Amino acid sequence: MKKRPKSWVFTEMLLILAGLLLAVYNGQHWESPAVLFSVFVGVFGFRAVERFVFRQKTEFWFNLGMSLLFLALAIFG
Repeated sequence: MKKRPKSWVFTEMLLILAGLLLAVYNGQHWESPAVLFSVFVGVFGFRAVERFVFRQKTEFWFNLGMSLLFLALAIFG
């Protein structure tokens, strides 16, 4: 795997922080599993795009599947 640029790493960290702040701002509780699942959806979605850009097909499908799984858990859980 090619080394990820620092901009990708910092973007992923900011995405996690923005997801947490947005979940708290929307009035959801810290104990709510939907907060955690929505943050995971953002992180795995970003990683799926990253793997697609760097042409890593197996890891792309894994991250896309995990993102869809956490999306389903956030909606129906």
